[in-house]
Amino acid sequence: MTETPQPVANPDTVRSALTFFRVAAIVAGLAMFVLIAEMILKYGLDNDVLAWWSPVHGLIFMVFVAAVVNLGFKVGWSLGRMVGLMLLSCIPLVAFVIERRTVAEVEPLIAADARR
Repeated sequence: MTETPQPVANPDTVRSALTFFRVAAIVAGLAMFVLIAEMILKYGLDNDVLAWWSPVHGLIFMVFVAAVVNLGFKVGWSLGRMVGLMLLSCIPLVAFVIERRTVAEVEPLIAADARR
């Protein structure tokens, strides 16, 4: 039996929060690859050409955290779920998987409100 998605309180704010989340997740996922390259260069090849990237990546990740919290509060996620998403996104490639699954979950909530 398939559950009917519950409509969200304000679909326009959820839609904008979802867009912000999508962009942040994709940028954070790409930034992870640059961080990995920076670490390989620094520790494997003794080259500090990308030494400036680590703080930039930290800032990008903080924006991602803000996007998760913003979307999470608007769709009613638990704090544990939000923290879980943040922790899972520290694994390379997982930010892209999280983005796709979150979009697949939240878009029907927005559409359910349009049908009301």
